[in-house]
Amino acid sequence: MSKDSIAKRKHQWKKGDPIPPPPVKAQQCHFWLARKRRYCQLIAKRTNKYCGEHMIEANEDHVEANERRVPCPFDPSHTVVQKDLDTHKTKCNSRPRPREPYNVLNINTTLPLSQEELDFQQGIFIHKELKAQPWIASIHLNALARSDLDDLIAKVQAAHQLMAPIPTKVLDHPAITIDGQAAKSVRHLHQQASLLGHMRDHGMLDDKTACFMEFGAGKGELSGHLKQALQETQGEATYVLIDRKTVRNKYDNVLLGDPAHPSTVQRVMIDIKDLHLGKIQALLTGTGDKKPVVCLSKHLCGSATDITLKCLMNHVNEEKAAGKSCPVSGIIIALCCHQMCRYEMYPNPSYLERTGLTKVDFDRLCKMTSWAICGQRTVTDDAQHLLLPDEEKEDETGGHYSGRHHEEREKIGYQCKRVLDAGRLDYLEKHGFKASLVYYVDPTSTLENCALIALPQ
Repeated sequence: MSKDSIAKRKHQWKKGDPIPPPPVKAQQCHFWLARKRRYCQLIAKRTNKYCGEHMIEANEDHVEANERRVPCPFDPSHTVVQKDLDTHKTKCNSRPRPREPYNVLNINTTLPLSQEELDFQQGIFIHKELKAQPWIASIHLNALARSDLDDLIAKVQAAHQLMAPIPTKVLDHPAITIDGQAAKSVRHLHQQASLLGHMRDHGMLDDKTACFMEFGAGKGELSGHLKQALQETQGEATYVLIDRKTVRNKYDNVLLGDPAHPSTVQRVMIDIKDLHLGKIQALLTGTGDKKPVVCLSKHLCGSATDITLKCLMNHVNEEKAAGKSCPVSGIIIALCCHQMCRYEMYPNPSYLERTGLTKVDFDRLCKMTSWAICGQRTVTDDAQHLLLPDEEKEDETGGHYSGRHHEEREKIGYQCKRVLDAGRLDYLEKHGFKASLVYYVDPTSTLENCALIALPQ
């Protein structure tokens, strides 16, 4: 970033400053977006000052009541003309709908949620409304006494010393061709190829009739490459794509394959914490039995990994209680964003107790994991330093509130991540799985380069 760009950022509009004059660009919306510090860039009709989304601002006295725009009661981020509201409510994508059989609220949380959060959940119908809430711990490590921070780091280092070394094993798979791909895509392809290579080496691709569940699937690109790796041509495999929001350019049609012999594909839009795995329709065979499950995911953020493991083990317990064998034949999850973990959703609180970590320690430890991946903090790089949170900036002498240099903080951050992962491994081992961690790609591909792999014993 140039010095001029940095200077421009420093002199951007701030809350309380006078709002700049409306744009002179023809037909540009005149609605001021305070959060983005600019005017809306959507196009308005020639006769209007505002675009369709912001016409609510033009509700003046001379506008008839039924012609005014009002916020949608299901999603206030968009508006609708008053006279069309009843019709809109019947087809709005954000309207509340009957719960599917597999949607059981908070079935995969480990500890009870606060009543405040439970009350909040009753009024939420779409993911875009799930913003930061008061019950999410707000941690400022720079406000801690140095002795408290040192004590927490000592606990982390003691727990980390008990862990076995994590091997680095970068693999590939012929299903993914990297040559000739755009540079921006190459690092993602390297990650997907290595994950597929590990699935192959651990026998997760042997059973083509299994149900392959991609958690946090997004478009389903990893499953798309998985289909090529399986080389199934008769529609033997089943693919379930789980995500809490919808996306464009989905791979669902690719996964269907040959129209004459289509595979079974089901997309499940749900928060994983509410997913009752055994009630997903695609999991059932023609005889009513359950197909074996192979779980895969690339970069499943924070608590999403924890509730996924809880979801899978709930399914294991349910099937074993019915006298059946282990229904999960393999798990591979590329881990990331440990700073987003939540105590109520961490699957192994007994491990935390054995390690001497309280809830407060856990929240602080999660915050400290960001030290591993937030980059070099030097005041010589003005642009990078400007974008850091205030509490993480070094002072004019290069000092940091922790009293530790960047390299040491980075090491501690990774130790925090691995300590959290060790509790996940312990949780899976209690349920009869052999679990391990592996660095599946080089850090140049992604700093979040650790994957969790588990197989039933």
